[in-house]
Amino acid sequence: MKKLLLSCFLAMGIGAQAQLNYTGDFEDATNVGQYGQFGGGTFETAAACSGTLGGQLAIGGTVSQTGWMVMNDVLEEEFGSVNNGQEAVVTFSYKKAAGVTGTLYAAVFTFVPSSGAWNIEYVSTGTVLGTAAITTCAQKTGTIPAGKMQPGQSYAFGAWFVPSGGTSGNVFIDNISIAQQSVTTVPACTAFTNPVNGGVLPSGTNTFTWPAVATAVNYVLTVGTTPGGNDTFGGVVAGTSQNVALAPNTTYYATVTPANTVGEATGCTGVTFTTNNVITYCGPLTSSAPTAVAPIKSVNFAGTTKTSDAAATTIGSFAAYEDFTTTVFEVKDNVTSLPLTVLGTTNGNPVNGWAMSVFIDWNSDGDFDDAGESYFNTTATMIRKANVPDNPTSLTGNIAIPAGTAYGQKRMRVKYNFSGTAIHTALVSGCAQMGNGQAEDYTINYQQFLAVGDVNKSNVSVYPNPFKDVLKISDIKGVKSINIVDVSGRTVKTLAPATELNLGQLKSGMYFVNLQYTDGSVKTVKSIKK
Repeated sequence: MKKLLLSCFLAMGIGAQAQLNYTGDFEDATNVGQYGQFGGGTFETAAACSGTLGGQLAIGGTVSQTGWMVMNDVLEEEFGSVNNGQEAVVTFSYKKAAGVTGTLYAAVFTFVPSSGAWNIEYVSTGTVLGTAAITTCAQKTGTIPAGKMQPGQSYAFGAWFVPSGGTSGNVFIDNISIAQQSVTTVPACTAFTNPVNGGVLPSGTNTFTWPAVATAVNYVLTVGTTPGGNDTFGGVVAGTSQNVALAPNTTYYATVTPANTVGEATGCTGVTFTTNNVITYCGPLTSSAPTAVAPIKSVNFAGTTKTSDAAATTIGSFAAYEDFTTTVFEVKDNVTSLPLTVLGTTNGNPVNGWAMSVFIDWNSDGDFDDAGESYFNTTATMIRKANVPDNPTSLTGNIAIPAGTAYGQKRMRVKYNFSGTAIHTALVSGCAQMGNGQAEDYTINYQQFLAVGDVNKSNVSVYPNPFKDVLKISDIKGVKSINIVDVSGRTVKTLAPATELNLGQLKSGMYFVNLQYTDGSVKTVKSIKK
């Protein structure tokens, strides 16, 4: 299934729990509130496949992709049809005028309250429509799997059309219907594919997985340090995987119980497993729109720039996740805040906005969930450029280092994605999957700042000793000048800092090599000239 994120003018309410069986036939023009449309569609007699009206999609101009949908919450409110979370079949009729070309899909639409936008997911293969007119209505069908539409959340269903580049014309949709299975019994149990009973996992963030079972709408997952406990994780998961942060060298107990609107499965057994002290992180992340990824071109942090996709000029088929942990940003503790700039690629469309978020595992526990480890990932803190016509676009924010952070290497995750007026769900957490953007991982080496006077001069050496003509110095960091003094205390030579000194003109004997540092300190090393 392919997912896109587009703005819409409709908000939705709450679903309930029962059978859903309804057809939106476009005939009741006085009750258009049950329909939603992206990009400028109208009720037209020319669009009818039965009755007198259908839904017209006018393709061209600023309308790049569009569709018609029927809203589930409106059905509940006005028609008594509700969503029970079970598998559902979506069907609609279509025809089209000559000229317009593209691909038609059946789709499920999920409203995201945090962003005020819709996720559109294809639930069928695409039907390619050529240039010839289709005057006799055909049918398109798709299947929404059980658990995709969660009871109590806002969904819609219908048709989605992706035109070919530069095409224009009319596509007609009618009789959008949904038929959802009923359910009268609880689901059967499932079993973990990860972790396995008696297994050993790394510490940090691990992905718990299990197979889907028939009629299950969601799964109750518990992970704890005691049998049946949920002190590590306890909650309802809409899907068949969940990221869980685990401590090192610990024994855990986990259970997963399928559930639907009738109730939870009974008699399900759990697993027990242990962790070691190897740290792992969630990922690699994937994109719900793999052919519409907007890549990161470069990241600049702590005075270092990492260029990743220098040649990218627009969105397209790019990896949703890139591992650049071999790139190390050196950060010292004499600063408490550092600027970070992300240069990202857009599609140049001025109606779109793009945002970034950053996650740093400062306490090195394998997750990005602790206080002070996330940046720009809420609507209040997001760094975003709205209505971006340029390609690429630059986003800059400051990274504050939490007080008391221990020295050492830290994992940093940078995320860049499409965003509406509110932040996109891909940017909310370090482990959330990407939508139209990209995530990149880097390493921060957080170290103590040492002034020149703090440099460990005891490790500096001169060699060979004795020497014949050339004397070498192992480290000249912080050295301002070098004085060569004979045994009488007379300075016989003053030199600029260098790792190799040509002293062949000196007479044989003992000399003192004085390294004068910029902080005023001096290191003296004895050496013998042959």
